[in-house]
Amino acid sequence: MRRIREFRRWRAGLLVIVVLASVVAFAVALGPSTIPGHAMPGMTAPDWPKLVVGPYPSAPVDYDPNYGLPEDVYRIESRRMFTYLASPEEIDSDVTFLGGARTLDTSESNFADPDDPLGTDAPFPKSWLPIVQQQRLIAGAYIWRNNNSVRARKHITLALMRFPSEQAARAAADGFADALAAPGLHSIPIDGLDARASSVGDARGQIFAVHGVYAIIGHAVIPQADPAALGQRLKAVLQAQLAKLADLKPTPLEDIPDLAADPAGLLRMTLPNKYDQADRDDFGSSQGGIYSPAGALHYERDAVAARTAYTAAGVDLVARNGAIVYRTRDLAAAFGLQAALTKPGRDDDVLPNPPGLPDASCLKLDEPEPIRQVSYLCAVVYGRYVAVIGAVAQFSGGEPASFAQRVASQYSMLARSG
Repeated sequence: MRRIREFRRWRAGLLVIVVLASVVAFAVALGPSTIPGHAMPGMTAPDWPKLVVGPYPSAPVDYDPNYGLPEDVYRIESRRMFTYLASPEEIDSDVTFLGGARTLDTSESNFADPDDPLGTDAPFPKSWLPIVQQQRLIAGAYIWRNNNSVRARKHITLALMRFPSEQAARAAADGFADALAAPGLHSIPIDGLDARASSVGDARGQIFAVHGVYAIIGHAVIPQADPAALGQRLKAVLQAQLAKLADLKPTPLEDIPDLAADPAGLLRMTLPNKYDQADRDDFGSSQGGIYSPAGALHYERDAVAARTAYTAAGVDLVARNGAIVYRTRDLAAAFGLQAALTKPGRDDDVLPNPPGLPDASCLKLDEPEPIRQVSYLCAVVYGRYVAVIGAVAQFSGGEPASFAQRVASQYSMLARSG
């Protein structure tokens, strides 16, 4: 068995080497002058000889996700559920700054104690893990945002979990509430709604409810301890989520494997997640896929600004993988979205364009993006498409050498998409 495992690892490594060598050979064989992409009216022609894609693709790549486990398939349903997850900034316009967003499954990365060095980013306590396993969690979506204030903290978390039946969803919601037993924990009255809400100090609390096969989990923090105000906030969180669920119809379990992973071919035009370990990406392949505009908004740093930009640009589809590709209304809308997505914050720095791409717009963020931890962003436009490429800063704070290659690769993929 040991020899078999070693052979499999050797064979997998050889396959990666062969694939990378093929990609490089293909890019070299193409030559800059043979790439058919050309500037459209309103676009500045790139300087193709200066675009170096390195080991990355220079043309669209078929999206072929690795579905080794049932939860890999169920993530398609989780991403669909993001469309129907309430957005915190719609509940309180101050709560706009992204803290975290992810699809949910029964892995330990989602359920861990705060003192667990491997679970510091897990959104839920480890005591919930046997509950979701026993009740067979199928899919889920999670978002939390805050008001970026230390003195007057506001925080809203929402999670939507799908189970096989309403009975399982009810058992899970009750199990979550019961597992939080702690000294001083008391109920918070929620008038007119079938829900369980509780708090320890009346400045933060949680609420649990069920809607069909869905369990709803909400958490809120308010600036000062006030049981009445906390109750109103938790009630508003639940009401916002129930309103969203009015339009959500669960995909039958037997039909989930038939859901298209890339129905419009947008992921073909999107940079794959990784080619080597130098491109660390905390977004992770588990989150990669197609999102509706409403679903994609949950991953934006500032939801209010992004919502306005999406609407103005007519964004109708978003692909997230090794880069993010937005499909807009037209070329003019694409340039408008590019400007909005790379508008520098107070302490951000505007960077020079990568070689050969005069229309690019790039930033170095003062604070890394919360989910992917990228400090460098570059947005390129081709036709109605906008692509945003990110890079994690090196230990020294500088950009990785592969960043410009990945930007060039993503532009080439768009230009050669036909």
